[in-house]
Amino acid sequence: MNSKNFQDLVRSSRSYRRFAEEEPLCYEDLAALVNAARFAPSGNNMQALRFHIVVGPAGCPAVFPHLRWAALLSDWDGPDAGERPTGYIAVCVPRDLVANPIRLIDAGIAAQTIALAAASRGLGCCMLKSFDPDVNDAMGVSAAGYAAVLVLALGVRGERVVLETGESEHGLAYWRDDEGAHHVPKLALEDLLI
Repeated sequence: MNSKNFQDLVRSSRSYRRFAEEEPLCYEDLAALVNAARFAPSGNNMQALRFHIVVGPAGCPAVFPHLRWAALLSDWDGPDAGERPTGYIAVCVPRDLVANPIRLIDAGIAAQTIALAAASRGLGCCMLKSFDPDVNDAMGVSAAGYAAVLVLALGVRGERVVLETGESEHGLAYWRDDEGAHHVPKLALEDLLI
């Protein structure tokens, strides 16, 4: 892959919050994404993270009510039926390591790797840190001695996401237009370099 292709992949790896629910993912689809993450760097090479996959009409509806979607869209409670994720991957840490900053960095690296792997397959991914603690029981990770630190919602993309400059009337806040396209402002490179 050349650098332009990689830039295009990163640009396409956005937070997708609406999915084509009529095109469900299967366990093997998500296991392939986790397989990519297992090669990601890990602090001290401890490889302490574990991943829990949820798919199907029994598992996904049990997870969905525990998630919080798009804080900046205050009048939106998340995707409607027909637009919901068809798979979830919980990035989990042993309970005694949940507050360890290195393990949380590991979780971010793994989640970004999964998101890029999903984008390379044309799938949408949304990393969620905002969820109630009962998500651990709904996903079944509590009994194993782990806690989810991130939940990745996945599915076939069901919305259009537009990148734009941060110089609009919205500043850096993401927003939706009248046609439902999700707009994400990004700072220019020169604004990031110090």
